[in-house]
Amino acid sequence: MSRNIQKTICYEKVKRREEKARSRPKILVIFFHPTSLVTAMGGAEKRFTETLKTFCSENNLETTVLESAPSLLEETEITCKRHLVSSSFHGKGWLGTYLEWSFWIFKSSLKSFRLIRQEKPNTILVPNNTLPNLIPAYVICRVSQRPMCVVVHHIDVLPYRNNGKDYSLYSSYRSLRYDRVVSLVKTLASYLSLPLLNTAKAIIVVSNFTAEALRNSGVARPQIFVSGNAVNRDLIAKAGNYSEEKVYDGIFVGRITKEKGVFDLLKIWEEVIKARRNAKLLIVGDGLELSTVKERILTSDLTNNVHARGRCSEDELYSLLKSSRIFIFPSLFEGWGIAVAEALACGLPVVAYDIPALREVFGNCSSVFLVPLKNLESITSTVLDVLASNGKKMKELSKCSRLYARRFDWEKISKQDLHLLKTIHE
Repeated sequence: MSRNIQKTICYEKVKRREEKARSRPKILVIFFHPTSLVTAMGGAEKRFTETLKTFCSENNLETTVLESAPSLLEETEITCKRHLVSSSFHGKGWLGTYLEWSFWIFKSSLKSFRLIRQEKPNTILVPNNTLPNLIPAYVICRVSQRPMCVVVHHIDVLPYRNNGKDYSLYSSYRSLRYDRVVSLVKTLASYLSLPLLNTAKAIIVVSNFTAEALRNSGVARPQIFVSGNAVNRDLIAKAGNYSEEKVYDGIFVGRITKEKGVFDLLKIWEEVIKARRNAKLLIVGDGLELSTVKERILTSDLTNNVHARGRCSEDELYSLLKSSRIFIFPSLFEGWGIAVAEALACGLPVVAYDIPALREVFGNCSSVFLVPLKNLESITSTVLDVLASNGKKMKELSKCSRLYARRFDWEKISKQDLHLLKTIHE
């Protein structure tokens, strides 16, 4: 074989390798998540870590993560390129939260430009549709001309009804007893996110309700794909009960905010203990309203019946769920409801407000009881009815809950997302 032919063959091999490397999908994930000082690990955070496991196990995919500190990935088996950005601000209350957003947006935007040059990603993935996630992603996508894919969990843009009256978003926040400034800022943040979402190449939503809400809000340009959420059934199965007997009659898990109905929850339990004097309620989660909830427990004479314990590990969370009789979820805004799915996987019946996303995902489960929104009398009576169920009935409800939860699988969800991201790249 002549030297020229050998050179040609070598050149062709190098060229093919370079073309293959260029065609390999590369994803830059930009994810801001609040610290545990602000909130507990929510649905967006759990979806981020679970789907990332599949992404990082994919040989024909290169994933780089730009994440707010502290990292959610430190104690996981996830192996990918990680970059942390600290907000360098630890304030309190809503003002502190918005200042932290501002620091993160500025610093993450600068870091993103460097990562674009170093990693040369094909696609920017945004795992949550809040402004601290959308703004830096939008900026670098406009400058670098990369496509953006956003995961939308829920949007607070549709009014809900109360006593037959439609509330605007601002009025909804005010009715939840947020002050005027916070209500205005939260409303502006919700509406500012919509034009940013319209610049995305594709949007992954967790429910048909969320997809419809986006379209009704004018987000029509991107392709919208309904994916879903799931639960880690293996981890739940490994978690043991604290004791053979149920320790708590009711349990709530979620962010301690007004949108989650935590103050309705306290009113509900005030009525429950009138009929069942020793009934115990456990509230699990962190949030800006946690201190207020604890104060309300003291002033409402619920000290012996309600315990707000803050954040805990996932393993401990599932043990607490398994040690409770029913799950109570008076949330007003949801895009899917991972907390409900986890409660079902732990064998609990669920009592919740009848909001569109929960009806779509869990409406066919006979152990999920949906009651009219903001109807405290109805939700209280339903809680009491379920608690009054005999042992045989509770076992039937528990079996139904576990069977229903089997349909929620992270591997399936992750592969759907991955297929979409590869499609965008192609």
